[in-house]
Amino acid sequence: MKVLVAGASGHLGKEVCKELQRRGHEVQAMMRRATHPVGDGAIETMAADLTKPQSLQGVGDGVDWVFSCAGASMDVNNFSDRTSFYDVDYRGNLNLLEEAKRAGVKKFAYVSLAHADQLRQTEYADAHEKFVEALQISGLDYVVIRPTGFFSFYTTILKYAKQKRGLIIGAGDCRTNPIHEIDLAEVCADALAGTERDLPIGGTETLTRKQATIAAFEALHMKPKLLSISPTAFKVLIAPLRLFNRRVYALMDFGIAVTQIDCLAPAYGSRRLTAYFAEAAKELV
Repeated sequence: MKVLVAGASGHLGKEVCKELQRRGHEVQAMMRRATHPVGDGAIETMAADLTKPQSLQGVGDGVDWVFSCAGASMDVNNFSDRTSFYDVDYRGNLNLLEEAKRAGVKKFAYVSLAHADQLRQTEYADAHEKFVEALQISGLDYVVIRPTGFFSFYTTILKYAKQKRGLIIGAGDCRTNPIHEIDLAEVCADALAGTERDLPIGGTETLTRKQATIAAFEALHMKPKLLSISPTAFKVLIAPLRLFNRRVYALMDFGIAVTQIDCLAPAYGSRRLTAYFAEAAKELV
């Protein structure tokens, strides 16, 4: 099959490209700026911006499957990027869906998030789910993949721990089982070839939010230094961000909400967050 992977420059997108190539598929890696090779360099890359429909013209020609994990930046420290989640995760993917329909693509796979129904009050979850709703009525065969969280995002916790900052929002006793992007890429490749329409997925290790933060300190061989703040107080603190950067505000608002629920899904893979922290910590020393 020929597969177009949107968001191929991201942590998950890169792994999905490599996994699909390993399985013998022809892969086209689409990213906003095609400046770096994907995998061993044999994967074709192309530049296209989801927010600019004209740049998507023809990207679906000859494509059997479209896989999209493309979305607005998850970097809370990048204040120069003001592109909102509605701009990219919803309207941008909608532009890609229209191109897929025009080109006669057989199947469209999209990465949303687990427990989105409990998080729709946040822009981040709502933008994802508004696109899911459009996908469901598109007439295309589709699958929605719903991870509990990616390991790569947890490096933020590790970096804060390195700075002796262990922020706990609320009690920190809500649980989650995030999944490594390599394990998730295998699930994504299976889902493209499978028949399921909605696929919640998590990793093999379940931790509370507090345990995950403590694990970050332990990976750095540092004594945990935790600061607890109530969700209400934290929301007041970040409120001014709405005026300066809607994306960063929306991401932090989602962070508050998701840490206050158990975000669990069926376990897959063998990679553990604590082991991931131990490896990632070596690069911060």
